[in-house]
Amino acid sequence: MNKWHAMIILATLLFFCSIQSVSARMADVKYIDIPNHHWAKNEVMQLDEMKIITGDYDMQFHPDAPLTKGQVAVSLSKIFGSKLLDNPYGFSDVKTGSDKALFASTAVENGWLQPKSSGTFGFDDPMTEQELWDALVAAFELKNNGGKVLPKIWPARRDQVTLQDVTNFHFLTTEEFLAYGEPLASRAFFSKALHQLLVETNRIKQPKFYTLSTVKESANYSPVDKSLHLGSVPFDNHPLYIRSTEPFMYKDFKRINYGFSRDQVYTYAVGRNGAEIELTVRDFDNQDVFVFSKLTNPSNVPVTVDVLQKEEDVAHFDLYRFDRYPLMRLNKNAVDSDMTSYPTGVLRFIKTDGTVEERMIGQAYQSKQLSMHYDNDEQSVTRELLGEQENLSYAVAGKTLLSVYTLQANTDEVTDHWYVDSDKPLFQSKENIFRWMRETSQNHRKRNNWYTADGPYNKLAESTEPMPASGQNYGRLLLMLKEDRALTLYHEQKDRYFEVLVYNAFVNLKNFKKDKDYWETEVTSTYLKHLYDIHAPFIDTRFNEQIALFYYNIGGEFGIPSAKEPLRNYADLLVSQKRKGNTITVARDAYYIADYFPINQQVTTHTSMNHALGGMNILLMAYQEFGDWKYLQTARSIQQAIVYDKNKWIRDNGDIWYRISPDKSFKGDDYLHLTLEDLIDSYQLWQQVDASYLPTLKQLIISKAGFLSNEKLGYTTKIKKGLKSIGLSEYLPEGDEVTDAL
Repeated sequence: MNKWHAMIILATLLFFCSIQSVSARMADVKYIDIPNHHWAKNEVMQLDEMKIITGDYDMQFHPDAPLTKGQVAVSLSKIFGSKLLDNPYGFSDVKTGSDKALFASTAVENGWLQPKSSGTFGFDDPMTEQELWDALVAAFELKNNGGKVLPKIWPARRDQVTLQDVTNFHFLTTEEFLAYGEPLASRAFFSKALHQLLVETNRIKQPKFYTLSTVKESANYSPVDKSLHLGSVPFDNHPLYIRSTEPFMYKDFKRINYGFSRDQVYTYAVGRNGAEIELTVRDFDNQDVFVFSKLTNPSNVPVTVDVLQKEEDVAHFDLYRFDRYPLMRLNKNAVDSDMTSYPTGVLRFIKTDGTVEERMIGQAYQSKQLSMHYDNDEQSVTRELLGEQENLSYAVAGKTLLSVYTLQANTDEVTDHWYVDSDKPLFQSKENIFRWMRETSQNHRKRNNWYTADGPYNKLAESTEPMPASGQNYGRLLLMLKEDRALTLYHEQKDRYFEVLVYNAFVNLKNFKKDKDYWETEVTSTYLKHLYDIHAPFIDTRFNEQIALFYYNIGGEFGIPSAKEPLRNYADLLVSQKRKGNTITVARDAYYIADYFPINQQVTTHTSMNHALGGMNILLMAYQEFGDWKYLQTARSIQQAIVYDKNKWIRDNGDIWYRISPDKSFKGDDYLHLTLEDLIDSYQLWQQVDASYLPTLKQLIISKAGFLSNEKLGYTTKIKKGLKSIGLSEYLPEGDEVTDAL
């Protein structure tokens, strides 16, 4: 039988299919690329119902894609039954014990298909129409059918094919037929021909006609090219799919158990030039999950990977977008400003059973990894932000919604994306969603937007290195790893989203610290480098103080193991600085502890008032918690230094100097609100331990508050509550109330 035989027989099949009586039914569209008007719609839908053929994970059938040998083997095995063979032919392109091995062996054993070569089946090889017809003839035993199933038209040579032969089958024009070479069979062509054979052999008793619902797509949704590679990522509780123009291969998998949270991390190599996609699903005790995607491309070839998720049984959905609220970007200079904005929005699903689920979707961030190495083999690590893009598109087929998150990375780029998924509403109400959106638009620099599995990235100060020419320098800031604002809103509103952010903060802090005793910065401050010739890594006392408080104050509430230990560890570190000589001495019983502790450099830095107060407050809390007198003794030494120098700390305008230098000089403009918050905290703690220090603290509080009032610089909510608690509400500064200290 030659290719012309196959051409005419298949033409006959397609013609007969058009005249069969059918049973009509309404149905949800199942595949995005098989709409109601598709010419093979009915055959594809009925064979899919019968589990004989199926589409891909991305809800596409790819009707025009070349039919593969493996797909024919699967369909025929499902029709005629699979023999329990475990790759007896030793095919190298199918895994022994897999379904592919079963189907390939069954097809060869029955004589439907022949191996590509000795030891290779050719599972993914495309099939021509001639090869397809040969397989169908063998499977359905058409040669022995006596012409009862299909008309027996077998012209021996091409010149015996007449115009009448062709036009009788209403399949091709003469020009098309004569121009036909050895065409590849498409998946739709196969569906049409196979369906007709099943009808003619009475395996389908009644063909069905389907009226399909309409596919709904986002404006930016694009059907994919049929040549893309697609695979499932087998997370235990959050199945995902990845799709790429390049082939990808499993590379690594790991589990990390934090006690209160668990990570599953899959890594796949993409293409052959070193690119890889890392997918992390982080699930928490409340059953919500944080999903992180990271595409790294060290090659000189651009790479695109789609991360897909399917949501079933969706009756209705809404996307509440952040950009309904204009971004309040105070600094419009492209070099100085933070070019990130806010997440894409909240995707809310109303399921067919009436339940509501929500997903907070972030944007995609393209960046370059930067590093500066120093003579002692240490380094400063940052990222240059190249762009922030919305990468969500979606399509709805029936009651199934396919979300597509596209990651693109050019040469030497890293692209990150994240979202938070919950089987319950992330927010108690739509009003809470919109309130958070408004707040984020107004304070975007004080809110984390660029989340990664290793922690959020935020705009760095100009005084950091390495600094790209664009000025878009981002890094992991220890204070921003803590989700203070999220914690406040969780306590006020009980929204699950903020609970997830707090849980995630503890994971980030643990990962950042690794196996070290303290949290060390990974970014060099050129301000400190110029003053003291120190660089990353170093210990910032303020950062460690705030992290210790974060653990101590809420660790128990969130079930964090050993939540009090960071307080003890940091108090021990402060006590040890006197012995190490890392202090500024005022008198025999009075000294300040330096703000920064270089790891491998011997130098004493300055002490700022807010750092001194913060460290002292930690020591007082550690004394109250653990009862060790060494903590109280060190706290007294710091407070006594402040007593001796109180008049030196107060500037002529009533503000507080920022720092005392190792040479005992006072310099710098202080923070607007932060130091006043610290003074109030110190007042409250000494009230419980030794009231003799209160007059000095009160004098500093009144002076600082008076400066803020004179300048109409306002106050934070914490200042307002703190002044009330110590009976000094009359000193509340004039101006606006703000949520974040400046």
